[in-house]
Amino acid sequence: MTTVKGLPIDGTALIITASTSGTPVTAIARLVTAHEDTVRDVINAFNERGLAALGLGGREAVPLISDDEREFIITTARTRSVGLGQPFTHWSLRKLTDYLARNRIRTVRIGRERLRQTCANTGSPSSARAPGRSPKIPTRTPRSTALST
Repeated sequence: MTTVKGLPIDGTALIITASTSGTPVTAIARLVTAHEDTVRDVINAFNERGLAALGLGGREAVPLISDDEREFIITTARTRSVGLGQPFTHWSLRKLTDYLARNRIRTVRIGRERLRQTCANTGSPSSARAPGRSPKIPTRTPRSTALST
């Protein structure tokens, strides 16, 4: 990723930091091995546009999952993995994410956390417990406290 005049982000940030501390342009240019005019351009761009001059651009929007894709995900999660030709008996988030991304019939690209949330909201089995589900607690019969003789 580059920014003003092709400098890398860390070089641009270094120019801005050095400039705000009062370092002369010639010293900054030597520090980042750039031409003085380039350093001035970066400083001017920062003064005009602020942090947008760094070229970070913000995060990309997370693509929405269509209702059809959600149904396919849930159906796949509820289906035994062996029935879909997989060599294991239970889905994990990692295995299900990989299967969905590499499925030849229908490909769904989804991250593990998004998959966990989707499964949790629909009550589908996943490696993480859905919110509101209590953990399985084994029932034990209490031992007698008296010693038998």
